[in-house]
Amino acid sequence: MLELQSFESLFRENHAQCVAFATHYMGDSHAAEEVVQQVFLRLWEKRDSITITGPVKAYLFSAIRNTAISQWRKETVRADRETHYSTIRDTATEATDQARELERLYQQALDRLPERCREVFVLSRQQQMKYAEIAATLDISVKTVENHMGKALRILHQELKEYLPLLTGFLF
Repeated sequence: MLELQSFESLFRENHAQCVAFATHYMGDSHAAEEVVQQVFLRLWEKRDSITITGPVKAYLFSAIRNTAISQWRKETVRADRETHYSTIRDTATEATDQARELERLYQQALDRLPERCREVFVLSRQQQMKYAEIAATLDISVKTVENHMGKALRILHQELKEYLPLLTGFLF
């Protein structure tokens, strides 16, 4: 069992060497100081259950090395996660920007359609109406609806041909 005076003495005698040793592993004196503090704190908290066989300095250095390595692993995992999430965020932002641009180009192409073609196309693709319903709504024949849809699809296909892989299933 470690008493307060013994602990304070142990701390004073070994602190500087422990920090120097931890700095070797951490590469940063501030982080090394944190590791040494953790080791001494754990030693104090577990003083009733820890049995040190052998030199105390060897125990301290071993505990510091293990804590430093553990800290390094945690930091590496955290950095990897941040990089991963940053990549996902960047990809999502880029996809959103591309979707906006594609929507703008689609709207421009749609605006360039002849009025009746656009009207038929919008009722079919955006309002999800059947050709017979469109024909009844616009008071035209189903054959005329088919012709307008064919014309609209040809024009949009031509205008947006470089983006077709992205649009397949969406418009066509």
